[in-house]
Amino acid sequence: MKNLVLISIISVFALAASAQTTPDNQTVNVTGPALRIELPSHYHRMQAVEAYDYLRSYSLSNGMTLDLFYRGPQLYAEVGDQGRHAIVSTAPNEFVALDRQLKMTINLHGSDDASGELIMVLPRHQLANGGVAGERLLTFAFR
Repeated sequence: MKNLVLISIISVFALAASAQTTPDNQTVNVTGPALRIELPSHYHRMQAVEAYDYLRSYSLSNGMTLDLFYRGPQLYAEVGDQGRHAIVSTAPNEFVALDRQLKMTINLHGSDDASGELIMVLPRHQLANGGVAGERLLTFAFR
């Protein structure tokens, strides 16, 4: 009787192990959420007093800095030496560049503390083998 129980338990484990193996020619594709930067049909009208809280420099997870500032009546964002981008507010803490090169969410946590994310288009660049890598979207976290 003990042998019968032992054999059935071993059979269950063997069946489970064989169910986990897959043929070498089979691939599994895993997709994540698609990153997009789109302009909304209408913008969130942010008052100057509200926007003032967001005007500062933010450290990004890749070591670069995101700066938000006003030039005249227009709000701008600049990441490193990538140039400035005119931005608009799409929600109380979300911004998008009018040229669709940046999209950010900024969560303020007191006087000098903030978190959030930046989605940024990296421009085309030359590869070492002579090829050209196209534009790509990357996400960076605020620290």
